[in-house]
Amino acid sequence: MHRTLLFLALVCSLMTSSAAWAASHLKSAHFPNGVKLVVDESHEAPVAMVQVWLKVGGRDEQPGKTGLAHVFEHMMFKGSRKLGPGEFSKRIAAIGGNDNAFTTHDYTAYFETIPASRVDEVLSMEAERFAHLRLDAQEFAKEIRVIQEERRMRTEDDPNSRLFEELSATALRLHPYRNPVIGWMQDLKHLTIEDVRAFYKAHYVPENVIVVIVGDVDFEHVRAVVGRTFGRLKPRQAPPRFTPVEPEPLGPKRLLVRLPAQLPMVAITMPVPVWQPGKNDREVAALAVATQILAGGYGARLQRELVDRERLAFQTSAGYDPFGMGIDLWFAYGMLGPKQSAEHFEAGFWRLIGQLASHDIGPAVLEAAKRSIIADEVFAQDSLYLRAKEIGRMEVVGIGAEHRDAWLDAVRKVTSSDVREVIHQWIRADRATTGVLQPKTHRGGGA
Repeated sequence: MHRTLLFLALVCSLMTSSAAWAASHLKSAHFPNGVKLVVDESHEAPVAMVQVWLKVGGRDEQPGKTGLAHVFEHMMFKGSRKLGPGEFSKRIAAIGGNDNAFTTHDYTAYFETIPASRVDEVLSMEAERFAHLRLDAQEFAKEIRVIQEERRMRTEDDPNSRLFEELSATALRLHPYRNPVIGWMQDLKHLTIEDVRAFYKAHYVPENVIVVIVGDVDFEHVRAVVGRTFGRLKPRQAPPRFTPVEPEPLGPKRLLVRLPAQLPMVAITMPVPVWQPGKNDREVAALAVATQILAGGYGARLQRELVDRERLAFQTSAGYDPFGMGIDLWFAYGMLGPKQSAEHFEAGFWRLIGQLASHDIGPAVLEAAKRSIIADEVFAQDSLYLRAKEIGRMEVVGIGAEHRDAWLDAVRKVTSSDVREVIHQWIRADRATTGVLQPKTHRGGGA
């Protein structure tokens, strides 16, 4: 009970005071070769989160070579000049830590949760494998088969994932978000070790590195450690990132996907702006609040109206990420039962959107949505991993972690009018790409 009351008090204080947010105590350093360090000291427990972020992801791949950024994430665990295949993770486990990595369109990140006393050792190992990776042809041949199987399991054999993949490719003409991070299967089958080596040489350069450390550390100490590890790597210029301006949709698009599936599904997407601090704060915050009203919590409008009241789907949701590069693909979907139709779901969805665009959002609903967004940020502060991830992500996409206060300030200031305006401007049927998954039945062994 005490923790609950404390949490509620903290949320209320964040709703009224930007000074409560944590960006002010971030410390950073830049090194001559381009490496950046950001530290958030937290001395509650003798633990540290080390994350090494790279300004390279799916957007930086060449046509015909999709999936390379993710392939390279796997290869970082296959040995370096001083570390054998798998040895990096074994050493992390031996000191009581754990490690992993992830790749998106915008970035690649490697992370370790470790005892704070072992930060120096881990930073040395990270810098060593970064600078002296052993890209062995036999290891690559084994790993590319693993990745192809990963794609089969997560996408090829999952009809819902296939629908969203086709939807993104149809919705966008230029932006690299149209390609899957894991890569198209035909590209994965033709990648070579030479492709991996060229990608490494081009993108794994010091000026693409951001080291983020959160936990029981001293900034001056870790600055010295990063200076003699990552800071001593030979500087090399990184290639410019692919950041095209996606053309405005000329009209609605539709696609029908027929796959073996248990039930039909409808997914709707459209490009929307992402946050540029000081330029579109209120607009993007209003999009986040609108999405929260539609899909967040027990009072989510999509669930309440389309599932509970009208029975047009058995599950529905929506999503928006304001922290991307260039644009985001706003989306909503409905999982349909055997007797529910895509046509009826779409009609109900756009009817609901029209109501939100033309009627005031009640103050209680508006404030609840804003409190929920802020509460998620409060909860994230309890996790070293999430704190570091937020810092790294805002840094690597060009927002800057020092703007964390400004984001919550923008959320607090959103009005009912702001929500109506962004829905009217951006969430429109004439801008949307709609995908319908139609289950494909098999009879007598044939399709």
